Amino acid sequence: MADVAPSLAQLRAEIDRIDDELLSLLEHRVAIGRRVAAAKGDASGPYLRPGREAAILRRLCSAASADLPTATLERIWREILGANLARQVDPLTAVYAPDGAGAVLDLARDRGGAATRLERVDTAEAAIEAAVDGRATLAVLPDIADSRWRWWPRLLPESRRTEPKPRVIARLPLFGDDALPAYGVAPQDPDPSGDDVTLYALEGAVDGALDTAEIEGTRWSLIAADGYLEVGHMPAGAALIGAYARPKTLKT
Repeated sequence: MADVAPSLAQLRAEIDRIDDELLSLLEHRVAIGRRVAAAKGDASGPYLRPGREAAILRRLCSAASADLPTATLERIWREILGANLARQVDPLTAVYAPDGAGAVLDLARDRGGAATRLERVDTAEAAIEAAVDGRATLAVLPDIADSRWRWWPRLLPESRRTEPKPRVIARLPLFGDDALPAYGVAPQDPDPSGDDVTLYALEGAVDGALDTAEIEGTRWSLIAADGYLEVGHMPAGAALIGAYARPKTLKT
């Protein structure tokens, strides 16, 4: 006897069953996130783990079939990660999106998901300070290599006497080579993702620098180096600016 094709009602019932399973799994994942936060106790450390997030997203997107484009998967998991973060802290992203960099606001919104509040500020310093004083969980600023809004010198040790110092910890977007990328800054050390870029500054003019700036009479060059470099593995005299997961090509 030939197999009978499932009816439309049966297919819809199967979808409903899968949706129920997905909901149960999502609730279980968020619950584990709360347990992780509780297990840390007083030594909770930074809430943001952009390196681990990047490793998770790369692994999932690499394993997914062509029926699930990278952009779709990242949007789904950004919402999951944002919801999990919201169980530990009230996430707020301070965004500096000046004229000519309006897309930074969209990049910040996509990264944080619906659970993250956005606050647009007027200056790069205001965004960084919001993260440093703990009012914001992350500051998002426009392209670090664009001299129109040169903000990276504010991360130099000479301009910061407080600890922990703000660092670049993420580049937005993770997938795709956006014409105008954004960078996430937080008062914590970046965490490695397994494929990273380290940013540091050196005194003087350096060939191949992303940007140069004069600060209090001293010229500094901003350098991007392959890999996640610990302070002891950078050139002598280098000032760490941060590190981020290397962006990947968007799979459509």
